Amino acid sequence: MATVQVRRVRCPYCGQEFEVPSTVSLAVCPYCGTTVWIQTGEQFKEHYMYPVKLEYNAAYSQAIGVALRQFEAPERLELDASPSAGMIHFVPLYLYHIRVRAECPDNPEAGLEEDWANRLATTSPPRGLPETYRFPVRGRRFFEPRTLKRGKYYQPDLDPKRLLETVTSGPSLKAYREALNWCSEPKLVDESKWVGIVHYPLWEVRYRYAGEEYYSLVDAVTGDVIFLEYPIESSKRGVLLAAAGSMIAVASLLGAAVGSKISSATYGLIGGLVSGMPGALVYMRSGTRRRGEYRGV
Repeated sequence: MATVQVRRVRCPYCGQEFEVPSTVSLAVCPYCGTTVWIQTGEQFKEHYMYPVKLEYNAAYSQAIGVALRQFEAPERLELDASPSAGMIHFVPLYLYHIRVRAECPDNPEAGLEEDWANRLATTSPPRGLPETYRFPVRGRRFFEPRTLKRGKYYQPDLDPKRLLETVTSGPSLKAYREALNWCSEPKLVDESKWVGIVHYPLWEVRYRYAGEEYYSLVDAVTGDVIFLEYPIESSKRGVLLAAAGSMIAVASLLGAAVGSKISSATYGLIGGLVSGMPGALVYMRSGTRRRGEYRGV
């Protein structure tokens, strides 16, 4: 395993020194919560957070509720499962103010797009969190250092300026297309900017059922279940395998019927079998493993 390179940083507020990975450009002092620019050592003031609105017991209930809606889950899951561990993750987001416009000679704001947006700012997020997860952009407040003691805190390690290009691509295209109603060659003007860092809370919820531990990730602000492992009841595996077999059989028969009219029933049978396999494999995998997975996005 490769050794992670680190550097020492001195906090401009409390004077304490601490270590951060060399890939980090902005760091938060673990002693006082001050956000520091690594290269200059200066304090970065635009640091925000979202308050935790969902406590652990509620997050656990959310996860179990989603698990119970899965066909393969045991009916007694709510009664027989018990929470085994819980930890809150504070993941970093970069906050952007988006303002792009496409100008025409007779209309300087023919196409105008203005909004707030954020993007995940770490390359090592909690397990189950996709890069495309849609975090809310409203409801933030200034960062409170005491949150460092409550859970796992993630340092941002991505370049905020490079991410800005991906954030503005969609609004720029929309503004340009709108301006085409006014002129044939609009001029695109991008005044978007990076505003600051936001730390967002996510609950890691672990629970036990029949001697096994299962993992889930729950949004601590909205209550959405982002990722969830759940047990598969043995009596329902047969139903899933039967569904897989039926899917393959139907696809094969349809392929053979179509193939006999076009060229060869044999080729059609093979084509139908191949086309039916991807969907059937979902059922087959669910029917042969002990745990299923739910992804909320």
